[in-house]
Amino acid sequence: MAIKIVVSNTVGFRVKGAINDEKGVSQPFHFDLTCVRLNSEQIQAKLKSDSELSIIEFLVDVVEGWSGVRDAEDKVVPYSEASLRELCLIAGTARLAFNTYLGEVGAKEKN
Repeated sequence: MAIKIVVSNTVGFRVKGAINDEKGVSQPFHFDLTCVRLNSEQIQAKLKSDSELSIIEFLVDVVEGWSGVRDAEDKVVPYSEASLRELCLIAGTARLAFNTYLGEVGAKEKN
C-alpha cells in the first residue's frame, strides 16, 4: 500500500503506564487521547517558540478529548482543560502522554 502525503488532522492513541499504590504495588492504567496532529515543523516550532512552554501547556494545546479517565468514585470524567490539568498533577503523567503523542503522531516501523 502506498503512503499518502495527506493524513488526518487528528490522531488517537492509548497512553499506558503504571503507578504504585499505598503498598508499593504497581497498578497499571491506560487512557485514550484524541489530539490535533501537528507535523514535524509545527512540533519543532511550538517547542522552540517558547523555551518556557511546559509539557502540560503543550498538551492543553493539542488534546481535544479523551476516554478512560475516571474519578475517585469510578465515574467517567468528561474531558475539559481543567480535568486535563488535574490529571497532569499526577507526577509523570504529562511526560508519559507527551512522549506517547510524539511516538504516535507520525510514521513508525510496522512489524
